[in-house]
Amino acid sequence: MNNSEFYDTLGVSKDASQDDIKKAYRKLSKKYHPDINHEEGAEEKYKAVQEAYETLGDEQKRQMYDQYGKAGADGGFGGGQGFGGFGGFGGGQGAQFSGDLNDLFEQMFGGGFSSDPNRPRQGRDLQYRMNLTFEEAIFGKETTINYTRQGENGEQERKELKVTIPAGVEDGQQMRLEGQGEAGTNGGPYGDLYVVFYVSASKDGFDRDGGTIYSRVAIDYPTAVLGGEISVKTVHGDVSLKIPAGTQTETNFRLRGKGAPLMRGNNNGDHIVTVFIDVPKKLNKDQKKALTNYQETLDGQEAKRGLFGK
Repeated sequence: MNNSEFYDTLGVSKDASQDDIKKAYRKLSKKYHPDINHEEGAEEKYKAVQEAYETLGDEQKRQMYDQYGKAGADGGFGGGQGFGGFGGFGGGQGAQFSGDLNDLFEQMFGGGFSSDPNRPRQGRDLQYRMNLTFEEAIFGKETTINYTRQGENGEQERKELKVTIPAGVEDGQQMRLEGQGEAGTNGGPYGDLYVVFYVSASKDGFDRDGGTIYSRVAIDYPTAVLGGEISVKTVHGDVSLKIPAGTQTETNFRLRGKGAPLMRGNNNGDHIVTVFIDVPKKLNKDQKKALTNYQETLDGQEAKRGLFGK
């Protein structure tokens, strides 16, 4: 029995937390996804990662896998392996099991083999990767996706589906579309489709944490000293920001309601602007003289050397 294969596939230890397993899955799923990795063998590795996460990402299935290997996770104990530790099921031909975990517990603890192999079962869930720009994740969009799934007669069918992406989604989040997965067996319901979002970096240099958006803006030395007004780019358009006199570099300003839409509620988050002083590398003669005169007023005497040289 090999009950370490799935852990090896995800590159985690057997005592890894569910959070560690999820992080490993996201990293490998993104790395080997056939839409972005066209190397030989990438698709097989992607399928192996999906299979491993389907088991280890479910605490019940993981527990059965740790104890019985793939047979436990898949709900089958055939091939001459008996229930050696369950009082009388060991030796000879093992007990056959086909179904889900509820059937398994019923067999082991419910006093008999009552699972009906012909009862309806829900179809498998599917996953669809959707790439979004930074702005599309902020404002949402309507789009059409195409994917392949298994139909009611076991054939592969092409599915076209209109999808509305809600405003404010984040990288790594997923949206569940009920009944859009593969067909069930014996008249069971369809599985679900999970749309996983992958958001690209902002072209305008924005960073994001939930509903809060961050950016850095340079201001010149006179504006920092004397104060003034600057224009700041946000996802909602340009906004005027007043800079108080004496503003220090790395000062933060909050633009309320200019961040990303909040998933819960009808409000937007805020935009945090960090200003830093842009020190010029070259000055002309008049500029150097003006700064030298300013320095003299601070020193109370003629400066031997100016801020930017002689």
